Parts: sequence; structure tokens; C-alpha cells
Amino acid sequence: MEGVLLVAKELNLNKLLLVTLAILMLSMGWPNQGFAAALEEEAHIEWSHILEGNHPLYKSVSGYAATATSDGGYVAAGDKYCETPDENCSYVVKLNSSGEILWEKEMVYYDYDYEENTAFTVIETSDGSILVGGEIRDGSYGRPRFVPYVFRLSADGELLWQKYYPRMPYYQQSASYIQETSDGDFVITGGGWNEYSGSPAYLLKINANGEEIWSKTYPIGYSGSFNNIILTSDDGVIVAGSRTLEEYDRVSLPYLLKIDHNGEVVWMKTDETDYVTSTSITSEDGNYILTRYNPGTQAHYLQKINEAGDELWNKPLNSSAMDEIERIIRTQPVDDGYVLFVQNKPSSIENGKSRYHIILLDENAVPLKKYQFGDLDLGLSKNSITAINQGLLLTGTVRINTGQGYRNEMHVLKISVPNEGPSDPELARLEFQHPELKLSVGQSAATVVNAVYSDASVTDVTYSSIYESLDPSIASVDVFGNITGNSPGTTWIKAAYEGLETRIAVEVTDAQGSGRFYLDSEEYSLSIGTELDVAAYYVNESGLPFKVTQDTMFSIDDPSIATVDEYGNIRGIRPGITHITATYNGIIYRASVWVVRPYVQHI
Repeated sequence: MEGVLLVAKELNLNKLLLVTLAILMLSMGWPNQGFAAALEEEAHIEWSHILEGNHPLYKSVSGYAATATSDGGYVAAGDKYCETPDENCSYVVKLNSSGEILWEKEMVYYDYDYEENTAFTVIETSDGSILVGGEIRDGSYGRPRFVPYVFRLSADGELLWQKYYPRMPYYQQSASYIQETSDGDFVITGGGWNEYSGSPAYLLKINANGEEIWSKTYPIGYSGSFNNIILTSDDGVIVAGSRTLEEYDRVSLPYLLKIDHNGEVVWMKTDETDYVTSTSITSEDGNYILTRYNPGTQAHYLQKINEAGDELWNKPLNSSAMDEIERIIRTQPVDDGYVLFVQNKPSSIENGKSRYHIILLDENAVPLKKYQFGDLDLGLSKNSITAINQGLLLTGTVRINTGQGYRNEMHVLKISVPNEGPSDPELARLEFQHPELKLSVGQSAATVVNAVYSDASVTDVTYSSIYESLDPSIASVDVFGNITGNSPGTTWIKAAYEGLETRIAVEVTDAQGSGRFYLDSEEYSLSIGTELDVAAYYVNESGLPFKVTQDTMFSIDDPSIATVDEYGNIRGIRPGITHITATYNGIIYRASVWVVRPYVQHI
């Protein structure tokens, strides 16, 4: 298959995602017995895929957005490392209702040179075509910068047009959120940043051919951005975002605006104290429901407003089901209630990582059921999840350790109501997908455990099995079945499910190479928008040092904070801390990367 290696892995996330059955229960009127009293029942993961790139060295593929299409299929978008231009490029994949890949598209943009680009959002337009938004590197004005990038594909994946928009007065901006108007135009917004001055929020309106109709900025305070947009009945938009009042403000303040179809502000609420999180949705009565958060009380709630911005009601989310929420990624309406997709607060038990949950609410925003889902390393955004009939489709990114460094995998999965017959088949046996596994010291690998039933059907129970290593000093295993080589030797990993057991042989060998490998620093610090180069060295057994930067593979844990290219050049994206991984002949070295806001001295 061109462009992507499909790894057949039917991720059953049994405990993970019982969404559709719960949604069905809601539509039938689940009795309010309290969150703790609600019984968990298994839902069916209809299909799932893990996608990897086909570049000989850089196989990372990231998933950032997904949408359902009118033909019953789905489109997922993100980025990958393309082989032809040897650059990062947008990647789009179309699947049918059964999860079969129909087509794939790599977006290569050539303008004097191949330009790196990434897709952050995808929608199906009113004519059935696919519109994708993101960012692209523009090197036409000296120092490279990133600007909004939009392209349109036919339903069959043929490129109709692609355009980027360099006229906006920022150093960096993206097309992260798109709404289609009734006449087939599109309103676009996203993040923006300027190294030397404030960066107001922006809106861009284009026609069906990608031609700019207007673009406007909204300088309300020193810097601002819109991170939430919803179309109104008059083809205007209600946008929510955050802003800083002064140059060195460390805390941003929320605000809410109504903007008409010409880009003019109709009303503005700048005295807001509560942030709009997740996605805004249109209610059945033509009003708008916002998911909001008060940082003082740390309380989440739903709020309904009308087109004039008047508050109609607030419904607090104050049950124990909400106590561990770090952020609400997406809010979806269902019959007689809502579904929240949330990320929990980081847990020290899970090495500082967070879990995801699906929380079902009744019409009064009272939580009914809560389901855990997703790998601890799964990354999701508000564009990653879309509702489909009585289920959901999501795409995300999982960062994995290959033993030679780190790479991203794009996960796509669909959840639906299980097929219930008059009698259920019996569980016959349990088996690992592969009978043996070979690892080097420090390398991790995922496994798949299948349950085989009396009717010959097979279900992936990887996330529902219980694991044990017979010798953890040689190889250890986590609760998701990921096995890590710790020291040379051979041992067994056991998996148990519903009273049955199976096991896999694991052989661990020394990593290739000897001597000492290191980088020129254990900690790198840079400002947003700046770059620095990393030098890698290897000291052989005789103590002679060699510079091996060109032969070293580089990767970074969180590319939303900083990126690193194949030559070891780091670029700061947003404030935060992440880690760079360098691999040389199987030897791994990690260093921290700090990205800070730039300091600008005024004379």
C-alpha cells in the first residue's frame, strides 16, 4: 500500500470504550442510579488501525484530525515524513465504513523549494469534497516562517487546489479551525505568534476556490488567539479565545466575540473570567452550548447562549466523575444528553502521564457513566474525535520507543454497538499474535493478544488482559502489554483473560555498539521561533572522540513544544519542556529541551 504501512492490529479497548452501548442506553432513558451504581458493559471496537510511514529512516506518522463523510466513510489527517521531498508533509487517508483504506494523499508543495507542511483540521464540504487546513513553511521572505495552508481534495482524493496565505502580519500562524458558510465560503482561524510585537487573533475568509475574500485581525489587548469557532445562522461566527493585556503577562484572559459575515465585530465580551474549552455546539433550538472552566474554583460547566451572547442557562459538572479532569477535549450532543471526551490530570502512579475518559451526561449534565480509553502515550486534540451515528471515530498519535529512537504512530479506530445474537459464542483459547519476540536492551515493543471463540471469531483483548513477566530483570511488561528489554537473556511473558492463559518467548540481546555516546549538552534552552543546532559525539574504546552528528538519528517527545530535524537542529514552537532523543548505532542519549517566551528589550 502506497505511503503507509498498515499494521493489522484490531485494538479491542473493551474497558476502554463502551461508548456506543452507553449512548444507546441514554437514548432509551438510563435511570439515574448515580455514577458509581452504573454497570460497565462491553462495547464493540469495530475496527482499528495503526499507520506507519514508508520513509526508509523516518517512519513517523501523526494523527491530528478526523471527520465522517456523507458516503458512510471517514477521513483522517495529520502529517508524516515524505520520501520524495525528504520533508514533513500533510497526510490524508480515506477509509470506508468497514475501515478499509480507499486512498491516501501526501501533500507536497513546491515553491522554489519543497515546503514543510502539516494538517491540523479536516472537514467534508457541502459538495462532498474534503477541505484540509494546517500550516506551511514560507521561506520567500528570508527567514522561514509558518503561515496558514489550506488544500481541497475531491471525494476520490484528487487534488483540486492548494494555497497558502502569507499576507498575515505574524511570524507564525496556522489554519486550525474551519467553518463552511451557507454559500460555500469558508471562515478560518488558528494560532498566531510574532517574535517582535503582539499578535492579535485573526480570521480569514476564502471562497470555494481558495481565493481570499478578506482577512482581519482583532487587536484586543497585546496578544490573542481564537481557539474555538462556531457558525451562526446569519453566516457570522461566534469565536472564543484568550488574550494577554501587556507584553510580559504570563496569564491569558478569556474573551468571546460575535463577528458578522464581513468580519466586523457585532458584540464582544472582554470581562469573561471563565474559559471556553472543548468544542462549541449548536443546540436543537438554534442556540449555542459552550463548555466552560473557572480556574479559580476549578469547576467545569455547560453554558447555553443565544446569538446575541445572552446567557440562557448554566449546568455545573460537579460530580466526583469530574474531579480528575485536566481538560475537556470535545463535547458532543446525543439523545437526551451529552458525551464528554476528557483527559485526566497527570498521575504519579503512571509516571506523570494521563489517561483519557469518556463521560456520559444526562440532559441536566449529571454524569451517568465513565469509561477509560486510550494508551497512556496517546495524544488527542479537539479535532481528533468525531461522532458517527451511534458511535465515534477518533485518530491520535502514540509516541513509541523503537530501540533506535522514538517515532510517532497514527491510530485510527471506530467504536460501534456490539452485535448481540440469541446465544454468544464461547471463548475457546487465548493466543499472542506472534509466538516470540526479540528485543535489544532498552527497546520496547507492543504486543497483541487475541481471544479465539468457538465460532472461529477473533477479538483483540490486549487492553483487557493481565500480564506477568517470569523474569522482570530480563524483560518487563506494562498493563497494556508493552514489553521492554532490560538485560540480556530469555524469559516468558504471560497474558491472562477470562480464566485462560497464553505466553510469548522474549529474547533480549545487548544493543549494538560500544564506547560512549553523548550530546554537547544535557539541557537545551531556546526561545519560541529560534533555532539551535545539536552536536553528537562518540568516544571509542581507545578514548578517541569523534563527531557523529550526521550519522545520528534525532527525535523529540513533544513536537508541539519543539521540533528537531534530521540534522539535529531544534526549533522552539511554544513554551514548555520536552526531551530530545539521539540514537547512534543503537546507543541512545536523551536531553531536556526548554522553550521559553522571547525577551525583547525596548530602547
